[in-house]
Amino acid sequence: MAGQTLTPRESAILAAVERRLSNPEIASELFISVRTVESHIASLRRKLGAESRADLVAAASERREASVRLPDTRFIGREAELDALTALLDAHRCVSVIGPGGVGKTRLALEFAARRHGESSPIVIELEHAEPDDVVPRIARALDLEAVPGSDVLSSVATALASRPYLLVLDNIDRVGDAVQAAAHRLLRESRQLRILGTTRTPFGDDAEHVFALEPLPVEGAEAEAVAMFLDRLNAYGVPPTAGERELAARICTRLDGLPLALELAATVSRHLGLEELADRLDRDFASLDRAAPRGRHRTLETTFEWTWDLLEDDERDVLCRLAALPRTFDVELATAVTHPGAEGVLFRLLDHSMVVPTGGTPRRFRLLAVMREFVRARTDPATIREVLERHAEYHAAVAAQFVEHARVDDSDEAMQLSIRLCPEVNAALRWAIAARHPSARTLAASLSVGVEQYGSDVDSVRSLAMAARDPHVVEGAAPGELFVLGAGIAYLDLPLVDDLARRALAIAEARGDAASRLDAHHLAGLSDAYLDRGESALEHLAEAERLAIELVDDWSLASIHQFRGIALRGASLDDPAAAVAEFDAAMRAYALAGDAMHVNNARYMMASVAAQAGLEAEKAAIWAAECAAYARGAGNAHELAHAALVQQTLGVPDAALPLDELEASLRALGDVRCLTRTLLLTAERAPSSNARLPRLEEALALAESAGDDAHRIAALTGLVDAYWAAGDVTRARTALGRLEAIAGADAAASARALMDA
Repeated sequence: MAGQTLTPRESAILAAVERRLSNPEIASELFISVRTVESHIASLRRKLGAESRADLVAAASERREASVRLPDTRFIGREAELDALTALLDAHRCVSVIGPGGVGKTRLALEFAARRHGESSPIVIELEHAEPDDVVPRIARALDLEAVPGSDVLSSVATALASRPYLLVLDNIDRVGDAVQAAAHRLLRESRQLRILGTTRTPFGDDAEHVFALEPLPVEGAEAEAVAMFLDRLNAYGVPPTAGERELAARICTRLDGLPLALELAATVSRHLGLEELADRLDRDFASLDRAAPRGRHRTLETTFEWTWDLLEDDERDVLCRLAALPRTFDVELATAVTHPGAEGVLFRLLDHSMVVPTGGTPRRFRLLAVMREFVRARTDPATIREVLERHAEYHAAVAAQFVEHARVDDSDEAMQLSIRLCPEVNAALRWAIAARHPSARTLAASLSVGVEQYGSDVDSVRSLAMAARDPHVVEGAAPGELFVLGAGIAYLDLPLVDDLARRALAIAEARGDAASRLDAHHLAGLSDAYLDRGESALEHLAEAERLAIELVDDWSLASIHQFRGIALRGASLDDPAAAVAEFDAAMRAYALAGDAMHVNNARYMMASVAAQAGLEAEKAAIWAAECAAYARGAGNAHELAHAALVQQTLGVPDAALPLDELEASLRALGDVRCLTRTLLLTAERAPSSNARLPRLEEALALAESAGDDAHRIAALTGLVDAYWAAGDVTRARTALGRLEAIAGADAAASARALMDA
């Protein structure tokens, strides 16, 4: 019965009954006779099946609830947000849901209204196309109030809303914020039971307004709400994904920042493209996110964002364009550096407009959603983008250079957290500077190299350093000291490249002739020769570096020289593990004198590693590894924790800091190719069958070859000869044996050949 069609006069009378007005009061308000009121009430009872006036009140409430029109799609997630809105409206009476276009503000508000807020009766007012003078009349029409010429409509609205608890939902306030502010201020004062729930990208600014910031749907985790919504929409459009496509769906949701409208659009497009093609296109741009219907500001992301873009002032557009040119997140200091002094206020206005969103952290950091960033960049002059990227690079070159001045002697939690924040920024700045041939590239590379060595590497940063080391515009003007720190930073990844840097450093030092240059050059050459197992040459370079370090009273270099001498002594060419352990012990003590606690731990790890691999003092090696793990946990250093776990796994310690699978994943993320290769060899050694061993050994060989690491190439090839032979693949076994003999010589490969000959 709630769906019966009523005449306009019947609707007005039913609304008056809902407000508990008597028949004479209704007649007075509508300027009709009491008899006419009675006639209409009789008609309402017949149409609505109401036996009493109380039934009419209930029917009016039911019709109002039914007037909340929800989309046909499923509402997924947001239960915590609904609970939060309930608490906020109980406490504050007036709440504005704010957020960027397409984040789902309207849907959340409608869902809240449909579920009701306590005993409040919902009234939904759409203001997207309203003019300021139309706000109050729209509310009056929703209340079925008949406007009387010359009357105070707002007063009538306030009186009506005061009659019982109402939830007034004002949707899309942005363009009429001032009018809403004026109306809300009076309505809240005169209608004490009223609750107002608004949706807007910008708060309308009344003192009573409490802001609830709505974020995109979460994209992380197996049960992420963004993925659940996207999969639901795919099913609704008749393109259910296969089990193997869930990872693609998660990739799409992450690329779209979990923005509900973007997910809706992507699901629509999926009718025409496969998920893999859609994901690849979204990685390039968002031009695919379009649809024929519905028309209006939610047809595409561009039309959605234009709705807010048009409301911005000129200085807001200028600052937003500059912020969109940044490669990553930013804090207030960086925002000011790439815009102009005093731009903080504009940034905060952009946050109010939901064009910029906070990401947390201390100091607080901000970003543009990926889809918003692309929209703004399309409206930004390319010269402005280049200027911003140049300022970004120069800013981080200065900040990082200042930071690494103390990095060798600071392993505090504050330093680690700053490194975590700085590293991706410096990495992004370095890649731009290399591509743009900007002079900041050399400083950025040196700082990044020290940072990843001291606080832990990551695969992107190590690759960026390798790009810098291969770029002639970076290395041609570099001093031996800069080449040394760069070489140390990429020793995890590419030993032939480190060797090239060492030869260059020696040539520069010879031309310069000063002691500092010669120290750095011989130090780097000793590092390179040690890792490449050129033992005698490494000792010669390190002896000269030691002499120069003593002359220059360079305590840190003296400690490092001991460490690389230990690396040379552990190699196959010298093969003196006991002497290597002694050098690592000397390095620990020297690093302690220099104040470098991280390298004290790193030298301890190497001491434990050599002892574990050579079978020397296994109990001591386990103790050293446990000490390394304890330090790493305390310092929050993931790289040193992986090092400790690798030693523990080598020793077979049952409670290793990381299980093998997590150790492998960690080393991949860190970009430490050398230790990853060792982990793969260890995993292959423990595999239950030859077929299970082969993938690990083949990957270990590929990594060792890419890094120029002959020691691990030999180990991988030795294992592959055995595994191929056991698997019955004689051809591959003989090929692997031939490669092994070419690298290690016939004597070193004798045991493998004997296996095959047998």
